[in-house]
Amino acid sequence: MSAAGMIEVSRDGPVATVTLSRAAKRNALSSAMIADLGAAFARLSADGDLRAVILHGAGPSFCAGADVAEMAALDETSAETFIRGLHGAIQAVRGCPVPVIAAIRGRCLGAGVELAAGCDLRLAAADARFAMPEVLVGIPSVIEAALLPGLIGRGRAARLLLTGETIDAATAERWGLVEEVVAPPDALNAGPLNADALEDRARALAEAIAAADPRAVRAQKTLMRRWETLPVEAAIEAGVRPFADSYRTAAPRARMAAVLGGKP
Repeated sequence: MSAAGMIEVSRDGPVATVTLSRAAKRNALSSAMIADLGAAFARLSADGDLRAVILHGAGPSFCAGADVAEMAALDETSAETFIRGLHGAIQAVRGCPVPVIAAIRGRCLGAGVELAAGCDLRLAAADARFAMPEVLVGIPSVIEAALLPGLIGRGRAARLLLTGETIDAATAERWGLVEEVVAPPDALNAGPLNADALEDRARALAEAIAAADPRAVRAQKTLMRRWETLPVEAAIEAGVRPFADSYRTAAPRARMAAVLGGKP
């Protein structure tokens, strides 16, 4: 657990779980919590044995956004410090060399949506609700909100950012904000069973990633990040060297031989 007690990190073999642990405040992100989140991912990123990370929130919600009580007391100078700190923490999540899976239930608002967008994969329980309500409280959505047009399209991003409306998990999946809704709508009242299903699915996905070649997975994530900013032709070319470099190890030959039923 972090020094502030609001970020918990546990490990099960090559898979780490990071928990936003401020359930009484629906895991709203304070400055202290933001700093601890960034530090936790920095430590995880230095672990060469890590294969995947699951990120979730304690209690019934993933993250209710930034701490409104703290934001209400900001001025022009402290506002910039706060938002740069939040950006740094989400960048630490994005920069983690292994895939990060967000397991989302309950409220996922504002900074929580941005944090989820910074993950590589997003799973949602049927009770998940998503919103970007910043304009309703007098501020624009910024930093990793810039990832939303790439995830859900410019028009749908504009709808979320300009209206502050809330969408349900099924809509989030249809729009591409999440990759999968784990529990069907009729499981909304399942309580802990719904939460367990979400955690089990996230674990299964993490274990599937862990079963792949670790160097290939890390190379793939690095390439996908580069693709975000490169023109198509440059993005295609960017993959040639990593493909060739993978043959510096025995992994491709050994794994392909296993597929073929022979020996490397």
